[in-house]
Amino acid sequence: MASWASSDRHGGRIIIEQTTVFGSASRIEIPGRRALQRIRVNHAEANRRTGDFLSLPVAVADARSLSEPPTLDREGFALKKHRTSVADFYDPAAVEQVYYAEIAELLKRATGAAEVHVFDHTLRVEDQAKRRVHGTRLPVTVAHNDYTERSVLQRVRDILAPETAERVLAGRFAIVNVWRSFGASPERFPLAAADGRTVLSTDYVAVDLVYPDRTGEVYYTAHSSGQRWFYFSQMQPNEAMLFKCFDSAHDGRTRYTTHTGFANPHAPAETPPRESIEVRTLLYFA
Repeated sequence: MASWASSDRHGGRIIIEQTTVFGSASRIEIPGRRALQRIRVNHAEANRRTGDFLSLPVAVADARSLSEPPTLDREGFALKKHRTSVADFYDPAAVEQVYYAEIAELLKRATGAAEVHVFDHTLRVEDQAKRRVHGTRLPVTVAHNDYTERSVLQRVRDILAPETAERVLAGRFAIVNVWRSFGASPERFPLAAADGRTVLSTDYVAVDLVYPDRTGEVYYTAHSSGQRWFYFSQMQPNEAMLFKCFDSAHDGRTRYTTHTGFANPHAPAETPPRESIEVRTLLYFA
């Protein structure tokens, strides 16, 4: 079920409709089955979700207006200046051979991680014709976090050689995504993230993610009244948004960052469709 935007303003904030869980905040169910999301083989098509959902209005504030810039460890997300030498993000060779190394260096500087393993990326494009040509995905329209306490362990073991995986799992590690717009503007359908300190542990709902060859698990995010949502307005080509999808540390820092795309009701009608890249990385802290 997609989220959509209204045109109301409340104190300068954007009001969107958050697709969220109906009923219990601890689980999503439909009669007789666990809720799930089926991933389409054809990336240009929308994935199919089952479960009970309710759309509720959620205020999304501009993070640029905060008195202190958000940080990965406090809110769970941050904005960084970052220039790239990649001219064509539809070229997978350029992304994997050039951009991956640029992102690894950015994250080492930003986090102090001893190791950065870049393991995949996703292009998300609104324009249907471009999606068909390039086989890219649609923007996501449901509040979620990419990993659960269970699925992250398997993901680490999938990414790394066995000995390396066990070494990483024995220490502190994190999964951080790096999001940037590579189109003319992201304003029509930007990325929003919730301040991790304002999301209750019971808001995270484990959901099966069903691929043709395997089943994973993500957290959908139920709505609770204390959640505070933000986005970075007018993101430029030399900016990247970092957000943390998992942190193994249990020391008070934010461990997950629920996020979603949303239709911006205040974007001018002529704003081009969104084109973005999201790079996923595994960080190890010695």
